[in-house]
Amino acid sequence: MKKIFTLAIVLLCASLSYAQYGILVNGKTYFAAEYKGKDGMTGQYDEYLAHVSVKSGDYCQLYDVEYDSRWAVDLDTYSVAGFKRDGNKYTVSVTGCYDFYIKLKYEADQLYIGDGSNCGSGEDVDHIYRGAVPHQCEGVLMQAFFNESYDPNSPGVSDYGDTKWTTLTPQAQEIGQFIDYVWLPPSANGDGAGYHPKQYSNQNSNWGTREELEDLIAALHNAGAKVVADIVINHCAGWTTWCDFPEMDFGEYGKFYPDASYICRNDEVNADWNKPTAENPGSGACWGTATGNYDDGENWDGARDWAHDMPKVQEMFIAYLKWMRNVMKYDGFRYDKGDGFNNWHHWHYNSESRPEIAFMECYKGTDDIWSRIVDSKYDLMGLDFDLKWHVFNSIAGWDYSRGRGDCIMSRGNGRHSVTFIESHDWFLRPDNENEFGGRGNSMTPALKARLLQANAFLLSMPGVPCIFYPHWAKYKEELKPMILARKWAGVHSESEVKDEYAETTGYQATIVGKHGWLILCLGDRANKQGFGPDYTLAASYYSTMDGHNESYEMWVNSSEPKPNPQAIEEVSIQNSDFSSEKILKDGLLLIRVGEKTYDVTGRLINQ
Repeated sequence: MKKIFTLAIVLLCASLSYAQYGILVNGKTYFAAEYKGKDGMTGQYDEYLAHVSVKSGDYCQLYDVEYDSRWAVDLDTYSVAGFKRDGNKYTVSVTGCYDFYIKLKYEADQLYIGDGSNCGSGEDVDHIYRGAVPHQCEGVLMQAFFNESYDPNSPGVSDYGDTKWTTLTPQAQEIGQFIDYVWLPPSANGDGAGYHPKQYSNQNSNWGTREELEDLIAALHNAGAKVVADIVINHCAGWTTWCDFPEMDFGEYGKFYPDASYICRNDEVNADWNKPTAENPGSGACWGTATGNYDDGENWDGARDWAHDMPKVQEMFIAYLKWMRNVMKYDGFRYDKGDGFNNWHHWHYNSESRPEIAFMECYKGTDDIWSRIVDSKYDLMGLDFDLKWHVFNSIAGWDYSRGRGDCIMSRGNGRHSVTFIESHDWFLRPDNENEFGGRGNSMTPALKARLLQANAFLLSMPGVPCIFYPHWAKYKEELKPMILARKWAGVHSESEVKDEYAETTGYQATIVGKHGWLILCLGDRANKQGFGPDYTLAASYYSTMDGHNESYEMWVNSSEPKPNPQAIEEVSIQNSDFSSEKILKDGLLLIRVGEKTYDVTGRLINQ
């Protein structure tokens, strides 16, 4: 059996006005990307990551699309074995398990090969990091908290249950059967929900103790789920005043003693209105003390902004993120206030700490978010706000004519899109109108059908879909079949979508997955007529209100329904000839029943 490898291409170009490159595999252009240089910024470069599958015996060449030329490049001296020079081509000749990537610079082109991090312990592993944006990601994300859900007595929390660490831990096994990434709230010691952190190395928060958090992370890992940390490093709260900070002790990664010199000098702590006066001599006790570099992003006036454009600040946060990955065992990051500092820092922090997935909050439109993803050297995903604001708001109003709208996902950049319906920023917030269906309305009985429609849309489309915890808590029995439908078809972040119908009264699309096709029908397109014997109705709900059709259907082209993992276990318990057990293999949760092994979607792996 021929070994399949992953070829990750890193394309970099200097300040060119135009360039377009690709990779040829056996003479076929497998990938091409266009670059527009940064005028007047000599020496700067853009970077793009991509993945190409090649097998032993394939010919590989770089391709300049603009000039229709092909050329081979010199191999780095430390790892020549694995590619064989054949004229102006390279032949893939390795028989082991390797990672490949091409680094293309305007000054010098280089081709690298080394042991892969999943395949061995070669000394070259450290420089082969695939990035924080998964390729063709089939995972489903859950935001496992909501506004003030750390407090069981907060208004509305009792309707869905709090999400303290000790509350989530008993749910880990059930969540892990369906959810691949669990996004937890800020776990550093700080105010309220944690969005004004005080001491990053102190993991005792309103959500629970560090020990309880470690138990939760371990339970989710044992259930087969990855855990995403909410990273709040744009700003912080002072310990006792606006600008005094405690020690940050990250163990082997270093101790730091930040002071006001770490804070941007244009922070409001130095503002004229905060200057002490004869009448109020103590009103600005820290006035004038912030001496860090100017803010290289957007200011957040609710707390002190760290001066990320300073080496000592970067060193502190690299230590923090490495500590979160390797000591606290988080797998990925969600960056709060992602536009609060230059997006180059996201690439820098990711490359140093190596999260498996990373996405940011940037409370902006698609053009702005995408430009920031580009600035991060494409090593970042973004919460897809235009999808939430326009498409899901339209579904809440019985209007399906927008289709997929204009968002990161609909522009063909699903790989960089985290799609979502609701978040803690709006839910149960009396000061915000952006909740699904309007302030305080998203979970009312009258909106149930439309909220389920929105989730069916979310779980059918490209991008990495993010389920909101209250939706899961209230409607998990409706959401589970939707998730299974997505997984059965193999819909992933980069899936192709064929929009077939988008009118005020309904929407229909076919989504191409790795294992089959999924057909989504909303509104009057959900008519129970089906799509022939090869398609199974995997998830559906039928409702009408005030003359509106609020139904949905998710059809998968499978000749037989796939079993539910829970049902597999229930059957095995009833049948004394077989026993079931959960096993974790290569980071995947599998269920073994007798001689058969199933994945979490119920797909048979082997017999």
